[in-house]
Amino acid sequence: MAVINVTPGTECILTLGNTAPLAVPAVSGGMVIPLMQDVTINASPGIVRYSTLDSPSSSAFTTVNENSVSLNMLLDEETFFGLDTAGNTNKIADDGLFKTSTDKTEVFFSVTFQGSQSGDHKISGKGFISGLAPTASMDAAVWLTPMEIVVNGELTSTPIT
Repeated sequence: MAVINVTPGTECILTLGNTAPLAVPAVSGGMVIPLMQDVTINASPGIVRYSTLDSPSSSAFTTVNENSVSLNMLLDEETFFGLDTAGNTNKIADDGLFKTSTDKTEVFFSVTFQGSQSGDHKISGKGFISGLAPTASMDAAVWLTPMEIVVNGELTSTPIT
């Protein structure tokens, strides 16, 4: 069994774009989220449980998937507030995470597990940025923020080509 190792900090890559081709790992114009501390991909179907009088155990069935990608990151000014250059191919990079979230702009994304080489694995989809909550404290000389991508639709898993 092969082990997926993310400890070097360069293996897990989150790329955002205003189109699916701009969210492909290592593509020119893709917005790579820097300084991530952790990433969680949540792919979970909804579950409805019910009981019947003739059974001592409950039963269940699945409903639609509730998918999300969540992470914590150090704030990078260009990533959070945008590049201040209109006309680039990637509107998400131009606007930054904050404006993309407040404008409720749908983003395309990919998360790679082992880097961006051919044959490595990626999970991709589209959704909305949510949960930005920058914080600073006396104990930390940097701003930190959580972020969530609330997935609109299904996640897909494909190898990088």
